[in-house]
Amino acid sequence: MNAAPSSDALQPIVLAACPLCHGAQAEPLAVHPELTWVRCGCGLIYKRSEHPDPAAEGFYESGYFGAGDQGRKYTQRTRRRIQKSRNQILDALNFITPGPMLDIGCSVGYTLRAARELGLTPAGADLSQYAVRTCREQGFRAEVGELSKLPFADGEFALVTMKHVLEHTLDPRSALREVRRVLRPGGGVFIAIPHAGYRKAVRAPQESRYYLPSAHGREHFVYYTPETLTRLLQEEGYRVVAVHPQLVHRAAPFSRRLGERLIAPLRWVAQRVADGLGLRKEFWLVALRD
Repeated sequence: MNAAPSSDALQPIVLAACPLCHGAQAEPLAVHPELTWVRCGCGLIYKRSEHPDPAAEGFYESGYFGAGDQGRKYTQRTRRRIQKSRNQILDALNFITPGPMLDIGCSVGYTLRAARELGLTPAGADLSQYAVRTCREQGFRAEVGELSKLPFADGEFALVTMKHVLEHTLDPRSALREVRRVLRPGGGVFIAIPHAGYRKAVRAPQESRYYLPSAHGREHFVYYTPETLTRLLQEEGYRVVAVHPQLVHRAAPFSRRLGERLIAPLRWVAQRVADGLGLRKEFWLVALRD
């Protein structure tokens, strides 16, 4: 394979080697004056180099979550977000015995609210002071913490949820080891994450929002496929038990399970079509602590 582009010489190195296979050689994928993305031969996509962003300080505070030009609109469509979180937690509960739950990257608390509605005892962690304060105002336990150093005890949780979090760290192995530390034996992790195989990003990476410095290129460090993330999890002591949404939720009320069984064949076909055409912007994964 080709070495990283020559523009690296003008940009501070972010990741000198692949976080998955540790190889140093990679092919250029998207090259911008501000940053460079590369693809490793193992399939992982990661940020090789980047000029410092003068606007980075305070990036994950109130403006990040709001509805402004740079906001991610986490304060909008709250009920819909809670319902999606309920479905994701139910996905995990197909494989994990209910118990205390930690939501890493708890944002403004919609996943915590979903967990409480399902009868779980949730706690949250976030890098943002604003997010933690907002969750505490809703009566939740929430702590400021980094992925590499979570402020919780060993084996404290049955379930950890990480929704669009792992792509924000340049050291995913340390993050997954820390998650494993706070999980009890038999516990597991639910991960929702951007799909590196998304058709638009594959077809035109130079124009993709994944890699543009004006979009997600600044805040993200690594993009995964189900295959590369599964390999990483296995190497860090997890066993992947499910990829993509579950068709039937065992922990849901009987009436809902009955309805899910009736439409399961159609949903199965829809999922296969989405996979075949590369239409998934994100994928979901459940893994158990080995």
